[in-house]
Amino acid sequence: MIICLTAHCLPAHSQAVLALLFGNKVSNPNLSLGIHVGLEMSNLTNTPGANVLPGLALGAYTNIKFSSKWSLSNYFIFKSPRGAASVPLAYQIQPNVPDAEAANLRRKLTYLEISPLPRYNFTPELSLAAGPQFAIKVVSKDIYKSTLTDGGQETLVYNLKDNYNWLDVDAAADLQYAFYKGNGVRLNLRFSQGLTNIYNDKVPFNAKNQYFQIGVGIPISTGASK
Repeated sequence: MIICLTAHCLPAHSQAVLALLFGNKVSNPNLSLGIHVGLEMSNLTNTPGANVLPGLALGAYTNIKFSSKWSLSNYFIFKSPRGAASVPLAYQIQPNVPDAEAANLRRKLTYLEISPLPRYNFTPELSLAAGPQFAIKVVSKDIYKSTLTDGGQETLVYNLKDNYNWLDVDAAADLQYAFYKGNGVRLNLRFSQGLTNIYNDKVPFNAKNQYFQIGVGIPISTGASK
């Protein structure tokens, strides 16, 4: 977590800070780290009629190499956007919303996500990872947007944190291509499927998170020899 927050908050000075924290371990050629940015397209299962909700994922990664074929990719995403757009009113949680029938309902969820994914390298550049994800809910809002008779827009936002479970457990698969024989910028295509109900017992229906992500990993130099 320290590595990831440092990489995000102090990109220009991250190498120096990491060196102070970990000393010579930062120069380990089997350890790589960087910033991860992804375009996320999320949806909710068991919610027919809902549309995909786009969002931007932000975080960092570390990669620990065990052999030429196997490594462990750890992702710490401090902003993982999930949810769905155009949610049918049959699945609304907040009662008595004014003019809800004329509004578009967007369910916006944000999680802090940790993903320890074992990775198999087919070549130094191409690899596939799969494993568990653990996400902690930090934002859960229903947003109602409607067009007024004068052409203006009205937005009603409801914070529904008490209607959601705080922990979400998922399974993920991640296909990666890394330039410069695995040492450069990384392109990732990830699919994540939720395994647990996002709602708690106060909600009479259930759903699981699901998303596709196109990501870019930007490595941070650790001082390791090339």
